[in-house]
Amino acid sequence: MTAFARDLGAQSNAFNARVDQMDRDVDTAMDSWKGEAASATSVRAMSEKLAANHIGSAVVTLADTFNTYGARLGGYRSALLSIVDGDIPAAGMTVDDQGNVTAPQVPGARAGDLLAYLLQAQLDSQAADFQARVKELLTQFADGETQAAQAISSGLQELTGYRQHPDGAPVRPQLQAILDGGAQPPKDTKQFHDLWESLTPAEKDALYRHDRYIGNRDGMPAVDRDYYNRETLGDELTRARSAAAQADALRAQHPDWAVGNNLPAPNKPGAIFDDRLAYEAWKSRYDAALNGTRSLPDLQAVDKAVGGKPDRKLLLLDTQTGRQAHAVVAVGDPDTATHVSVTAPGLNTTVHGAITGMSEEATNMRLEALRQLQSTPGHAHETVSAIAWIGYDAPQIPGLDDSGRSLAGAWGVSHDDLARTGACSLAAFYDGIGAAHDGGPAHLTAIGHSYGSLTTGLALQQPGSHGVSDALFYGSPGIEAATPQQLQLQPGHVYAMETPDDPIQLTYDAPPFVHAGAPLLPYPFNVVAEGGLSVLDASGAGQFGPNPATNPEFTRLATGPASVPDGRGGAINLDGAHGHSDYPRQGSNNLPRTTGYNIAAVVAGLADQAIPGS
Repeated sequence: MTAFARDLGAQSNAFNARVDQMDRDVDTAMDSWKGEAASATSVRAMSEKLAANHIGSAVVTLADTFNTYGARLGGYRSALLSIVDGDIPAAGMTVDDQGNVTAPQVPGARAGDLLAYLLQAQLDSQAADFQARVKELLTQFADGETQAAQAISSGLQELTGYRQHPDGAPVRPQLQAILDGGAQPPKDTKQFHDLWESLTPAEKDALYRHDRYIGNRDGMPAVDRDYYNRETLGDELTRARSAAAQADALRAQHPDWAVGNNLPAPNKPGAIFDDRLAYEAWKSRYDAALNGTRSLPDLQAVDKAVGGKPDRKLLLLDTQTGRQAHAVVAVGDPDTATHVSVTAPGLNTTVHGAITGMSEEATNMRLEALRQLQSTPGHAHETVSAIAWIGYDAPQIPGLDDSGRSLAGAWGVSHDDLARTGACSLAAFYDGIGAAHDGGPAHLTAIGHSYGSLTTGLALQQPGSHGVSDALFYGSPGIEAATPQQLQLQPGHVYAMETPDDPIQLTYDAPPFVHAGAPLLPYPFNVVAEGGLSVLDASGAGQFGPNPATNPEFTRLATGPASVPDGRGGAINLDGAHGHSDYPRQGSNNLPRTTGYNIAAVVAGLADQAIPGS
């Protein structure tokens, strides 16, 4: 069922792409076709677009139904197979199709042998326990099948209804109040999830037309987030590419003006010249076109990360609210996965520079986690979703050629303001994963790299329970916490890694040397240095707490070369990691490094198989 849901999602994406292309073709035709016939055609095209959207939403809802019940029934099936094919035969017992379990007969049990009788009673009791578990699972599976059939039938009827009546029924008053601006969708992720799940496809479309970024709302099912965010991605990408083409055309008209050469002199009272007016009109159009391309590199990177990849879900796309674009990509379905991870990156991370690479790293880590699960008895049927989260404005230090932004970035990376802002969004994202997850809660791992580890640490300290089971920090400047309890986690569930040559160690080693050396400088430099250090100390610069990798309250994991079992009687040789960025990267043999193996082990809930550090 889950495989069918993935295929249905892929077909839905292809359908939506064709609808969007039709919409663009109509827009192109309208540029040169005017009059009443053109207006009528435009209205008809809009009607067809809305009808197609309703059908697309209904298909997505149907895919979500298959996903939900597929995961639930899959869980029952895995539990049944574990007992029927594993525990019962191992105990020397048999089970029939109705779930009746029969224990082997002990010789002499019926002839009055007390020891044999007691042994038979013990086996019969064990068989009765197996039988109760099997029959309970069979009942749950049968009930789940019935519920799935009803939900799928309802979804198909809804889809048929939209084919016959594309406009659908009027929206309910509660939603109409939101559309009219008199109310807002719930901020609480669970309440939003419950509202969203009660909506018809037409109502979901209406909410999307009201708020093109509705797909970014935490608590919405991943399949719907992906559907609406891909719609927004296609729309924004089309607009940005159109703006780029317009900018190119304007630049070709006046290549000298575009680089600031041969500009007409400004007009003065009594001296107004046509060439200056022409320049100002051109400049206004050129600036508007350039502004329209501002997010083009980010949009292209996101399109590359998710385009043609139905196993990836675009959980967030935001080019409006931050100083930088934000995007979140999940590999695998976080709503049905047994294990889910969320990785927050650090310094100099941008969507255009990192979302493609982070998505590939998530893919590799997920594959390694699945390999470890399949090699571990009792875990072969568990699933994994790995999420690359660029949901905040990470500090930026572009380099010496941009000293202004670099100074601002240096201040940002040495203070926790950006991390605290990001932590609020990240904590809400964790909450949304829990609200949208099908069945029981997922095993959720929070991962932070570099400045992103500070963001993650602060997110875990946000008020409320965020459903996180484990946390892993690597290359960390500090997380403003010294114990698992401060992170609202259990002892033994916080892990850290740091390579021997990671320059992040300077954030811990340098301050004492700088403070010790400042008084030794000649006057007046010693006074200036000590004064500057006092200002930085007072501002909290770099004061992010102890190093997680050396904190005895946390579990340190290895980063050097290692060899691990491959699950088939052989061994896998793992490269060690170096520097600040190797942790999630593949090694020279295109296999995970020791650090990647450890990340996957923690994410898979197999931390006991991770390689300990020293």
